Amino acid sequence: MIKLLLSLLLMPVALPLAAGEDLMMGSVVKSDKWKMDRAKDQEVFEGNVSFRNPHYTLKADYALYARPVQTWNIKGSIYTLRRFVDKSQVEVYCDRAIYIETSEEAYLNSGALPVRMKYTGADGRVLNAKSRTAKVENKSGHMYFDGNLALSTENMDMFSGMGMYNNLERTFTMHESTPLAVGTREGYNFAINANKIQFFRDSRDIKFYNNVTGWVKDTGAGVKTALPAIKK
Repeated sequence: MIKLLLSLLLMPVALPLAAGEDLMMGSVVKSDKWKMDRAKDQEVFEGNVSFRNPHYTLKADYALYARPVQTWNIKGSIYTLRRFVDKSQVEVYCDRAIYIETSEEAYLNSGALPVRMKYTGADGRVLNAKSRTAKVENKSGHMYFDGNLALSTENMDMFSGMGMYNNLERTFTMHESTPLAVGTREGYNFAINANKIQFFRDSRDIKFYNNVTGWVKDTGAGVKTALPAIKK
């Protein structure tokens, strides 16, 4: 069961492990019920499923592990939290999820609420994301968003039909449904559409590509900073 929970824990994470990181150290595993179905070669965890240690938390109402296909099916009020050594963390909320061990891919699906993610940086700044579905590829460090993607920071909101996060570059690329960014930079308000928007997670820089339209307004409030980069 320990090996199973280790793979389950990796489900929503598109970030690499730290060298020598022990995922199981100090772990506490709980559920109201646990059943082994030997005929189907499945394990079922029901009711208040949880996994906790100093760096990870995972909660759900239900989890099924199908050993022949090495796949997890998880349902109900799914919440995961991963803390990193630099004091940053990622939280994920969704209604249903599938995790395939062999490919290290996770599929996150919405219920009454969208798939929601919250990244809190080491500096305390917060980036929120939500979409109808999301696909996580642990091996490549990519996350794909499909359906009503919305990103928000302390001073900007961005919207598109689809998008991708590249962990190596720390960038979000937003496309489809005429992506839009609305926000404030010191001294400026702006609302800009483009065929593609690229947002840099840590620097908060933003670039617009192709068919760029919109407006930038001087608020007259103090020192001006650089405007968003535009590539037509």
